[in-house]
Amino acid sequence: MTSHIANKAILRPFSALRKVGFSSRWMQRFERHRAQQKRLNRVIIVMHWADGTWCALSIPSEAPRAAILDEGQQIDAYEDARSCLDADFLPLLSLRWEINA
Repeated sequence: MTSHIANKAILRPFSALRKVGFSSRWMQRFERHRAQQKRLNRVIIVMHWADGTWCALSIPSEAPRAAILDEGQQIDAYEDARSCLDADFLPLLSLRWEINA
């Protein structure tokens, strides 16, 4: 497994997607996804890894401004993103907070 890569994600703001060079059609899809997530009170951040794997990660907007993802969450996101990319799907992932009662 590539956990040495998977647990070293770099977080970027949504605007990073604009700098990647996606076509206007793809950017419209990303913007629609962001608008949908905003209606659900969520924000989108971009995660990427050294091997070129990336994802757009939706997180609750009431979360702290500094998103902290532990090693396990980074590895899970990496594996999910790789699966999406390998299947030719956009890696649009959603972080769900565990509530321990």
